[in-house]
Formats: sequence, C-alpha cells, structure tokens
Amino acid sequence: MKQIILGGVGAVMFSFFAYLQLNDLAQYGTQWWHGWLLTYAITALICLITCFTPLPRALYWIAAGLAIIHALVRATAIQPENKILYNPDNPAGNETGGLIVVCIWLVILSFFRRKYRDTH
Repeated sequence: MKQIILGGVGAVMFSFFAYLQLNDLAQYGTQWWHGWLLTYAITALICLITCFTPLPRALYWIAAGLAIIHALVRATAIQPENKILYNPDNPAGNETGGLIVVCIWLVILSFFRRKYRDTH
C-alpha cells in the first residue's frame, strides 16, 4: 500500500514539476528547459509504474545516483553572493534543489517497494 501511495504522490508531483518547466524559457531564459521536462517526466513515469509493479531496486538507485551527480554538477553554477532560489538570472539553485528532490524520492521508493520477482 505504501508503494502505491508514494508512487501516486510522486507521479502527480513530478508531472506537475514537468509542467512547470514549460515556462522556463520565458521566465528564466533556460535554453535546456526540455531536458528538465524530460527529467521530471521520466521520474513521474517511474513513480507511476511503481504504483502497479515493483521495479528492480538497482533502477531506483541508478536513477537517484544520476540525479545527485547532476545536482552536484549544477551546484557548481550557484552564485552564493546572489539570491540562490528563484533567481531569474541564475536558476542553478532551483535546478539543484529539484534534482535533490528527485534523488530523495527515488531512494524512498526503493525502500518501500514490494519485493521484485524475477518473473516480471
């Protein structure tokens, strides 16, 4: 039951995050908005699939690892002397935070997933 709730909440949340990326080009001038849209859409899809069937734990951990590595790379673009979150000139803080949320959510899903059977 926890897997269904966490997967459902994650699917809705990350679908909403993906939707919010549609304004990035206009609001922040982010040229890579489609990459963020894809990142959140894939995370939403993983969450949705998790509602119906357990996925291999390694999938969650690999995706979480990729997210945290990307977050660390994006964090190097944060300018601490300026506003970090909701900075229209430098969205690196928002992007880093989003990737950390992706990582944490996938790790949580990996712990609360039902047992994966090799027959799937």
